[in-house]
Formats: sequence, C-alpha cells, structure tokens
Amino acid sequence: MAPEDRLESEHEDQGRSAAAAGPLRGAPLASAGLTIVEPEPDEELDEDFEDEPRSVLITGACGNIGAKLRSAWADLYDLVLLDVAPSASEAEVIPVDLSELDDEWIAYFQGVDTVIHLAGNPDETATWEELERPNLDVLANVLHAAALAGVERFIFASSNHVMGGYRALDMRITPDLPPRPDGPYGASKLMGERLGRSVARAFDLTFIALRLGAVQRGENRAESLPDEWARCMWLSNRDLVRLFESAVEAELEDRDFVVVNGMSNNRGSRWDLDATAELLGFDPEDDAYTEEL
Repeated sequence: MAPEDRLESEHEDQGRSAAAAGPLRGAPLASAGLTIVEPEPDEELDEDFEDEPRSVLITGACGNIGAKLRSAWADLYDLVLLDVAPSASEAEVIPVDLSELDDEWIAYFQGVDTVIHLAGNPDETATWEELERPNLDVLANVLHAAALAGVERFIFASSNHVMGGYRALDMRITPDLPPRPDGPYGASKLMGERLGRSVARAFDLTFIALRLGAVQRGENRAESLPDEWARCMWLSNRDLVRLFESAVEAELEDRDFVVVNGMSNNRGSRWDLDATAELLGFDPEDDAYTEEL
C-alpha cells in the first residue's frame, strides 16, 4: 500500500492579480487593492483528514504474518495490535482473549478504518475440536466488534485450503470455482468467508477474503518448501506485504464482498491471480522458480 498523500500549501504570490486567481472570499485591503483569501472550512477539514494516517487493527499480531506486517507498516499506518499472548518484548501489542466477547477489547475497534483478522489456529492438520474456538468463535466475535464500531473494511486471512480439493485436478484454480476444502482447516476458512459475506451485506462494511498461499515463518525462502504443490502457491514476504497493502488501499466502489487468491508470480502456477490484479491492483514480483533459470 502506498503511503498517504502529503499535501503542501503554498502562499499565493502577492503579484498575482485577483482576476487570475478567480473569485475570492474575505475583506478587501483598500491600500493594496488585494483580497485576503481564507480557506473554505470544508477544504480545511478535507486536508486534515488526508494528513491523518489510516488506522489499521491487526488481530493475531504476534503470529507469522502479523509480525511481518507490523515490521513493514510501523511508519505507514496507525496500528492497533491485538494478540492472545504477546511476549514481554512486544509491549506495543495488547493482550486480549478474542474468543470471549468483552466490552474492554471491543473498545479498541472504535475509530478504526480497517481490521485485518489473522488470529486463529494456523495448523492445517488441526481437528474440528481444535478449530472451533480459535477459528470460528473468534472470527464471529471480531466481526461483531467491527460491525458495532462502524469499521469500513475487514480483511480476512483465508487459505488456499478452501480450494485444496482441486490439487489432483489438472485445471486453473480461480476464486469463483465451487469451494473444495481439503479438510476441517480449509472448511473453517470457508465458513469464515461465508460469515463475512453475510455480515458485509447486513452492515455498511467491505469484506475481503485473501486465500493465501504458502507463507513460511522467518525468511520464507522458496527452496525450503516441502513439495511442488507448495512451491507453485508460494507467497514471498515482500509479496505478502504488497498483497495486504493492496487490500487495505484498493478502491472497490460499491463492492461489499471480495474473494481472491494470494500467491507470488510463480511460473506455471495453476492459481489464478487475474481477479487479485483487477480488483486489488496486486502486482506480485517474486517467483519461486527464479533461481532455477
């Protein structure tokens, strides 16, 4: 996401004629034959608004993806960071239990422009019992808080596992295909997408689901991925940040629900990124196979 525009005001040259400057407001100065120009109140408000950084709340801020976004966005957005168990070195992160609705943590959503929901159990082999509370209850509570606070945009970290059932099929994987979760984890992410769609249509909120590819902890190098399936849907750290910035900043007009794939530009990948480029303006630069050339 590009940094906010910075507006600069310059004083008008006193030698410019009133006729060239157009109609002016203010009291005339008879001795100089000039008119004092006072900014319109609306223009002052608009300029103040433009100068304010966007407020972004991140749940799961201490996780793999959350830590990478925090590092990239420290000077870009006004961040509100939540996590169930931040370490002692993460003093900027607020400890909260999102699995239980609580007015105390709901208050942190007030005045927020965009929520990025990363909190949850990331284990793709987890059982339903292990997913019910962190992946379903937490999402429902966070959506509830966002809707009550009038948040404009909700970005959900969905997963390629929503479409994992297409792995054995030799076909292009587009986000508009019927979902085929490859297990409980993928199904929990699909449920999150559908719940978000319902809330978006009931409230004045835009819900964006990013079906993320393979994002390893740390350096996240393509050569350390376990197999070709993971490599074809690799999402580099740089492209990860670009993707989420695109989701925060994209002009979506009247769209209230968007689902897109989120991978790097991996040569020969079956994961289609056309909708991601068209709707979010996402232009990935990295390729898992570059070093093989």
